Amino acid sequence: MSGTAIRVGVDLVPLTRVRAMTDAGDDARLHRMLTPAETALSRFPTGWDLHGVAGRLAAKEAVFKLLHVPGRPLPWQSIEILKSPGEWPCVRLTGPAHRWAEDAGIEAVDVSISHEELFAVAVAATAAARPGHPHLPTHTHTHPHMHPPKEEHHAEHHLVQP
Repeated sequence: MSGTAIRVGVDLVPLTRVRAMTDAGDDARLHRMLTPAETALSRFPTGWDLHGVAGRLAAKEAVFKLLHVPGRPLPWQSIEILKSPGEWPCVRLTGPAHRWAEDAGIEAVDVSISHEELFAVAVAATAAARPGHPHLPTHTHTHPHMHPPKEEHHAEHHLVQP
């Protein structure tokens, strides 16, 4: 896979965080974080689907992490976690998230979500055609008997926490 890098993002959301928002009547905050389509999937006639909301928030953060855009706030409305016809989660990128994915050569992102009583976890994975990170220093080879160092990438992620 020359020139291609596998990128993975993982995030964990405690249900207590989502419950605190819904108990406080903070629907405006949830509507800033979820698109109308996601809200429709996350609302029951009796109220919010706490596990569904927590899973979507974890998935959005996991997707954001694999985009490798340090110093940028998470664009909640441009990372959408919907359901495929088979009922598994699927990702739709728009706006800044779509531009960042294009810049990295990312064509598709897969996501898996799991939840239990206290937490939701999500893992996002993709293949990026352009694995480089322009914000990282370039390593130089100086000793004639040493192999050049393997390329390492470490990105910092500054996430806006809900």
